[in-house]
Amino acid sequence: MNKAVLKAVLRKNKWFAGLSPSLADSILRLGRVRNVDDSLIYSASDSRDGLVALVSGQVRLTSFSLSGNPSFLLITSPGSWIGVTSALDGRPYGYDAFAIGKTVAFHLSQERLDALISESNEYYLAFVRMVCDHLRVSIQNLIIVRNRRPLHRLAQELCRLAERHGRQTKKGLVIDLRLSQEDLAVMIGVGRQTINRLLKSLEQDGIATAKYTSVTIHNLEAIERLSLSEGVDS
Repeated sequence: MNKAVLKAVLRKNKWFAGLSPSLADSILRLGRVRNVDDSLIYSASDSRDGLVALVSGQVRLTSFSLSGNPSFLLITSPGSWIGVTSALDGRPYGYDAFAIGKTVAFHLSQERLDALISESNEYYLAFVRMVCDHLRVSIQNLIIVRNRRPLHRLAQELCRLAERHGRQTKKGLVIDLRLSQEDLAVMIGVGRQTINRLLKSLEQDGIATAKYTSVTIHNLEAIERLSLSEGVDS
């Protein structure tokens, strides 16, 4: 892959875009592009193996409860980095990362990452900032899950997916990520019956329709208004 194209994709991430030119160039020089189509990148119990950035395609991050049911699901977008916490603290990942369909990833191995951060305290702190960024997003999402109504959480998630993965068609903005209703339920922290009711509500209002593995947004403005609503659970 052309280095300029790769750099443009990675700069979609605010963390990478804010790096010093020397560190950004070093990461690009030391990392390797990999095709990871329909494969497990790492499992929850795997030992650390550096950092991975999504270049194109889709990677699902999933954790499972003791009963074997998915308890967490996040879909990454191009430019996103995963694995940083394990790369720095040495513990297992704690969640599975699986590439869906045709997917290209950028891998910075643990050995090369360790060599890079040993060069400069500034470089090490840059990766610590990535962990801090992820922590802030996690806390923000936890607050949303605990306080906002399920319909508003669903609208926010659909807005995020539409912005990063939506495909414009005559019928509307299609989010075709092989997402089942169960997947959407896990993503916003509700049960199957609740997600079914919410999707029917959006369909009745002409805002969005859900098929087996895709969602089509017909009224993006309405979805955005719902996602910005201040309504909270009582």
